[in-house]
Amino acid sequence: MDQSLIYLLMVLNGILMAALPFGVYMGGAKVFGFQDPASSSLLLLLFISTLCVSYLISLGTMAVIQHNSCGKVKNMKQIAGNAGLSTAIIALILALAVYIPGLKGIVTGLFSPTLDPLVAISVGYAYFLFWGSVYGIVIGGYLSANCGD
Repeated sequence: MDQSLIYLLMVLNGILMAALPFGVYMGGAKVFGFQDPASSSLLLLLFISTLCVSYLISLGTMAVIQHNSCGKVKNMKQIAGNAGLSTAIIALILALAVYIPGLKGIVTGLFSPTLDPLVAISVGYAYFLFWGSVYGIVIGGYLSANCGD
């Protein structure tokens, strides 16, 4: 098993997932015309896009890891399950950031009050999505690297 590949994919997926709140809050707010940064519609859009994007990215990542470890993709059912586990970890950490206000407040409290609220909220969620993605990809990646016999 090539651990450097897992680490590289872990960081790349973390960066991509951290960019997702910016796309939702900066782009989605403009496209759909949401004015309130605390809108439940934006939060719902963030959850739905996080679930979809994280599953698809995790599925591809787990397939690459298994192909690298085993020489070919041996068990797509295992890969899909590991991608689901990774997505569940990411969604759980995002839910913690949403429903425990103090967690996101630790990150957003570092910024000036004059900063655009959409940027501050995006950074708050991006921080937790990055670390959730890193953890989810590592767990799923190590499980996907198992070739069986």
